[in-house]
Amino acid sequence: MQPKVERQADQSLPQAGVSALQAIGQRFPMPAMFAKFLIVGGIAYLINQLALFLLYDSPVFWFLPAKDTEFLGDPDVRLLISSILAVEVSIIFQFNSHERWTFRGRSRKGPGIVRFLKFNLTSAVSPIIVVVTVNTLTPIFDISPYVSNTIGILIGFIWNWGFNTLLIWPRQQVTPAEGPQ
Repeated sequence: MQPKVERQADQSLPQAGVSALQAIGQRFPMPAMFAKFLIVGGIAYLINQLALFLLYDSPVFWFLPAKDTEFLGDPDVRLLISSILAVEVSIIFQFNSHERWTFRGRSRKGPGIVRFLKFNLTSAVSPIIVVVTVNTLTPIFDISPYVSNTIGILIGFIWNWGFNTLLIWPRQQVTPAEGPQ
């Protein structure tokens, strides 16, 4: 009789966890596509931060200008180059992830390279927001470039969601099925 009681307890634990998740999902509904967008964005954020670290703080890219090297009025050209490249690396990841997973069911017009260029162009505001935020907050307020990068990414997130869902992968138009003739 004892093994039966243990078995019942073991079965109720996963059910309790599932029930809790379902309750949260019902209380705070989130469309699957938006959840995927958040997951891709979160991973892209980590990729961006890693790329920024590798380009700016690590010795891996020794050929880049030294930190605090002034160029055309920019107080730290290495930070500028690093933040631009980190953003582009994350954009490449995001496009591939959205194309293959997030917006897989949405319409795709034109060749993939055209959609990628379109994605880059429509996303141009977001990287500009990120690069300007990093290169403004870091020297002016003496904030870590990683914190500044996070702030810029959060601001750019709103812009990206709007453009991705409206222009790059628009909602498919559903036409009512015709009845039998």
